[in-house]
Amino acid sequence: MKRVIYHQGKRMIKKKINKKKVVGVILVIALIAFLIVYIFTDKKETDEQNIVETSSQVTNNTESTNLVPQQEEEKKYENVDIPEKLGGYDVLGQLVIEKIGVRQNVLSKTESGSLKLGVTKFYPPQVNINEPGNFCICGHNWSNILKRLDEMNVGDQFYLITRETKERIDYEIYNKYSCDPTDLECLDQNQDGNKEVTLITCNPGGLTRLICKAREV
Repeated sequence: MKRVIYHQGKRMIKKKINKKKVVGVILVIALIAFLIVYIFTDKKETDEQNIVETSSQVTNNTESTNLVPQQEEEKKYENVDIPEKLGGYDVLGQLVIEKIGVRQNVLSKTESGSLKLGVTKFYPPQVNINEPGNFCICGHNWSNILKRLDEMNVGDQFYLITRETKERIDYEIYNKYSCDPTDLECLDQNQDGNKEVTLITCNPGGLTRLICKAREV
């Protein structure tokens, strides 16, 4: 009888131990599953966050990259309204000398009619505004045209805007002098392909010419 009780008790103890083992295994499996889910979820959130951050950086970089051409375009072009013709003359572009308050349309021919309207292309026939060569512009010594040109000095700047493309090129004066009307040295075209501009007007009295020579900055 005692042996029976002893063996029954032993079997009950084994059953309890086995149940504990099963419960323990189940707990371990549950813990491992939880860790796997947690790690996967955390990794997914991290990946999504990285994707968002990367996308934001790409967007910012793209915006920054796109900003450079816009800035260059703003420097290169000016939003101005330049007429195609003025008084029957073709308009090539515009001369702007901020220091002396000049903003004049550059007309294609130099003759008495065009000179009354503003500044004109004087020479040479084959060179257009803002092209390689020595583009010579003349105008009367009148208050609304080039009367104050004598106030310009070496180192001062002005710019020309091409009518069709609205391209703006800055020029800096490197020489200023007066000469006889028969002295045509200022029209010299030996500029080695550089862009130069020569501004010509009369000195008071009309006996000599005031010359301001400039080159592209």
